Amino acid sequence: MSRPLPPLQPLVDAHPEVHLLWDERLSSRALLAVGNRRSLTVHAPKRGAWAAWQAFVTASRARGEWVFGWIGYDMHEGLDLAEPAAKPHLPSPHPGEWPLLHWVVPEVVLEWPSGATKPTVVQGAGSELASSVLAALDEAGPAAREARSAGAEADRAHEAGGAGAACARDMHSAVTQASTPLTPGWSKDTYVAKFNDVHRALKRGDLYEMNLCMPWHGTLDGTESWATFERLATATRAPHSAYLQAGPWRMLSASPERFVERRGNTLRSQPIKGTVRRGNTDDEDAQLAEAMQASEKERAENVMIVDLVRNDLSRVAIPRSVDVEELFGLRTLATVHQLVSTVRCEVPPNVSELDILTALFPMGSMTGAPKLSAMDCIARVEETGRGVYSGTVGYVAPSGDFDLNVVIRTLLHNAETGRVDATVGGAITLLADAEQEHAECLLKAEALRTCLAP
Repeated sequence: MSRPLPPLQPLVDAHPEVHLLWDERLSSRALLAVGNRRSLTVHAPKRGAWAAWQAFVTASRARGEWVFGWIGYDMHEGLDLAEPAAKPHLPSPHPGEWPLLHWVVPEVVLEWPSGATKPTVVQGAGSELASSVLAALDEAGPAAREARSAGAEADRAHEAGGAGAACARDMHSAVTQASTPLTPGWSKDTYVAKFNDVHRALKRGDLYEMNLCMPWHGTLDGTESWATFERLATATRAPHSAYLQAGPWRMLSASPERFVERRGNTLRSQPIKGTVRRGNTDDEDAQLAEAMQASEKERAENVMIVDLVRNDLSRVAIPRSVDVEELFGLRTLATVHQLVSTVRCEVPPNVSELDILTALFPMGSMTGAPKLSAMDCIARVEETGRGVYSGTVGYVAPSGDFDLNVVIRTLLHNAETGRVDATVGGAITLLADAEQEHAECLLKAEALRTCLAP
């Protein structure tokens, strides 16, 4: 049994700020945040931006408040990860022009705890907004939708051929015309040329692994953000999915990957390296999963990133507490099989969120190893910044616990212009093959493409 995706169309229509962190598995939790008491937005990685974020989080926690938001990959430029002479090459900004950081203290927070199919209010209980949010969820529930659908069908039968039906057809046509399919920004030849550039760097010994990512673009009517996310979440059933709406900025994420989670003094990171499609039959499905688990290439990619994560965690961990809980774990999602490893550690109680992100961000699964060399190569080969992609989305609770995903398998929609950006990629090692890596990019983009233009 799984928990049903809440029907949030009425809420996203009524409120400019809505954050849903979604996991349909009953063994996990999900969260919904609505409204904006205070917020912090950063458009470029200027000096002091990270300190401002930590101050925002600290002040909110002191008030007993939750915070939700995203941090884009290009925010790494403000972390001073390298000495000035060794700073990675900085590419031109991402053309999507999204804010690189946006965090909000919501007015109302609802939680689906582990085992629950219905939410409870954990912030803003008793407020008028909390009552309206709960009422909207009830009003949008299955019984209410069936009743409205039956009433609408009766109205259509009564007005058959009339102006109402014609208007509905015109509205549908307008939405369809406003949307265009997701198409790659690089040709296959361009991808192969960039792959070969990375391979030359690997052969020189500049790095051991690099995540090469290619951009995609499309358009979507500004009213269709939530409906598109519904299709994406239903198709992928990814455990770290998210729908974030901050005015015109709409993030539709079907992320399968956790960046880092804090529970008390325990940190856990779960990098993914290794992806293969689902089979058309049960036998083929099992064979594909077994072959991926046995693949020297996939295992090498995974263990390199596990070693990187262990090293990153050791910068904030209590000595000798870093441990690999799981190596090469198989995770089966609706569209792919993936290899997931889990690395944990214990940290001192006074370690801050910024201490942790300074040690870990950006996540090694989206850069490569060594991290700084990989980031420099990424900037040079990909040529433009990644923006929000391969950054992180999540929350920080008043207790200091937090959970942050990896922004992959994600559509970034500007509802004002209709522009949609997406990026997909994979790890390149000396064992990698350009044709296979390009095919893996197409596989990872398929659910996004299908859900954007069904």
